Amino acid sequence: MKVFSAARDIQRNLPRSIHAFGTNLILLPLGIVGSILIARSIGPAAKGYLDLIVATATLLITFLGLSLPSGVTYVVARGHADLRKLRRQLVVIALLQGVIAAGILTTLRALGYSSSFIPDSLGAWVIVGVALYVSVEMLSNHWRSILNGKLQNVKANNSELIGRTLYTGALFLIAAILFLLGKRLSITVLFVMMLGVTLLINGLLLKQLSPYWAVRPEETSTNNNPLKAVFSFAAPSYLGNLVQFLNYRLDVFIVGIYAGAASVGRYTLAVSLAQLLWMLSNATATVILPKIAGENSQKNIEHTARIARLSLWASLIAGAVFAAFATVALPALYGEAFRPSVQALYLLLPGIVLFSVVNVLAAYLAGIGSPKLNLYIALAALVVTVTLLLILVPTKGINGAAIASSASYSLSTVLTVAFFFRKTGCSIQSVVLPTMDDIRLLGSIFQPFLRHVRPQQAG
Repeated sequence: MKVFSAARDIQRNLPRSIHAFGTNLILLPLGIVGSILIARSIGPAAKGYLDLIVATATLLITFLGLSLPSGVTYVVARGHADLRKLRRQLVVIALLQGVIAAGILTTLRALGYSSSFIPDSLGAWVIVGVALYVSVEMLSNHWRSILNGKLQNVKANNSELIGRTLYTGALFLIAAILFLLGKRLSITVLFVMMLGVTLLINGLLLKQLSPYWAVRPEETSTNNNPLKAVFSFAAPSYLGNLVQFLNYRLDVFIVGIYAGAASVGRYTLAVSLAQLLWMLSNATATVILPKIAGENSQKNIEHTARIARLSLWASLIAGAVFAAFATVALPALYGEAFRPSVQALYLLLPGIVLFSVVNVLAAYLAGIGSPKLNLYIALAALVVTVTLLLILVPTKGINGAAIASSASYSLSTVLTVAFFFRKTGCSIQSVVLPTMDDIRLLGSIFQPFLRHVRPQQAG
């Protein structure tokens, strides 16, 4: 009976989890096809410069974002937000973040240090573009966090899906027009398109939130300063998220410094393909945080452990498929210039697979109000990341970066699982080893879908 109770519990959350995963599943081929077009159009070096711009913009978003999106989700999930007041506050903050981002990049360029972050050859427009991207992307993150806090993940996913689908279509259309004109895609065109899709998604998210703006403050259970509550939750998370971002992206900047832009283009391709394995764990993590914030119970602990081990094994199976086909498929799709990405992909896969557990369990630790634990884990992993990157990248290039990242991901997994055990009393088997109950559970979950696809018997 416990199996069927668990099945009913997951089925209540299934629409949000499955929709999040399904959205990512639809975006997967779109992203791959778009990345193939970009890689073949501009080559490893130009792709590397574009990836550095994107990594720099993301670094600024993480550094200036103060982890506010997680705080917004937490506060909204607990019903402690005057959304109209919070909206005004978040807009002002996003505009200030853009101005500060422009100031940082301008200062770096004036001091002669900007080449490691944005290509000097692109001129001043890239500073303005990145600053605008930072502001708009931060707003999108805030709106998405409000929807997640309201358990409206489906609406957030739909906005993302529409925006990314239109982007892919526009990418091919513009590439075709340029081809007819005897030209090719460029870094400038691609960045402008990236900014455009961010603006579009921002507008779609705002439209989804319009019913909540109409609610009068006195009709809700609120506090007088929702932003204060957001900061109270986000502040302990901020340093951990910043350090974790450095674990994710410091390798890109170090590869750029020691190995050049072409190596960045090849390495980021391997990373982006490997991280596709996180689709399931990331999709479930967005559902876990507001759920745990609303109610931390033994049932939710068991639910989190189950999702963690299912994510681990799903990633393991998908990783084996990647490894089987990468040697032939990657150069065939992206071109021989990207063949060095294959070895880096192989070296990344072990850590990427293990880290799928972290995506789930870290959301649980944040949801119970213990984000400092994630900080401790990230700091330990960062020490490993920096040490190995500085030792390996100068001699082994992108393969050294892949080894360093994989080792860092593996350490993060070990420590996160250990803290989860300490907080919940669960055993290692509960997170690592699948059970017969899992198989029966999956059968009970998908049984309603299977009824619709079984051939109907005559008569």
